[in-house]
Amino acid sequence: MSTSHIHIDVATQTLELHQAGQILQRYPISTAANGCGEQNGSGCTPRGWHRVRARIGAGCPQGTVFVGRRATGEVYSNALAEAYPQRDWILTRILWL
Repeated sequence: MSTSHIHIDVATQTLELHQAGQILQRYPISTAANGCGEQNGSGCTPRGWHRVRARIGAGCPQGTVFVGRRATGEVYSNALAEAYPQRDWILTRILWL
């Protein structure tokens, strides 16, 4: 196993980047509104050890809105949230497992 890995803490909604036994960075995250689960198509955040298949959003500004893993050209704002209250906001970066 590599000396670098990430740890997701669903309870605190944080991602930690670990390298050689040290925490290098800690980031706020948002896991699925449906909670945790492993059933395919459930819309849940899967638990366990995973490999990152793709990192989506490099070069996009913070707050970029994604739908279907594609940037919409929008940047999240309070006005946008008020205009679309039912949207499932996927923002800034996606780690596709």
